[in-house]
Amino acid sequence: MKKLFTNEALIKTFKETVKNSLLNVEQLYRWNPAIAQLKPLTDNSFVIYRQVAAINSVEKLTISQVEDKVIYQSTGGKLEYQLIFELNVQKEATILKETFYVSENSDLPLILFAPILKNAFNRNLKSLKILLENVTKV
Repeated sequence: MKKLFTNEALIKTFKETVKNSLLNVEQLYRWNPAIAQLKPLTDNSFVIYRQVAAINSVEKLTISQVEDKVIYQSTGGKLEYQLIFELNVQKEATILKETFYVSENSDLPLILFAPILKNAFNRNLKSLKILLENVTKV
């Protein structure tokens, strides 16, 4: 996997609240408006259908957790990727860093797509921040 970009947000809520939201795929609807439907495959994998034009209009998403990281692994779309969320506590808030990795085998012109993807994922990260800060207060 090749690193494409990193985004970061300071979320004024508890680390466990952020982690639980990332692990709960049903929460994706609330902070990723492009998602039209989620179809469960197993306890931790789902098929995502998007309602807007996207590189991956359909993809399989597998969610896992390793210590203070939540990992989204996408397969089955035009762009296979891994999105790693790292959670760190800072005073009474959580620093959430997302790093986007792409498959080395991608045929897509990533130099062109990187800024678009970074912006789209950053927009979703900001939506997650707003959602969590409005739902829970530290």
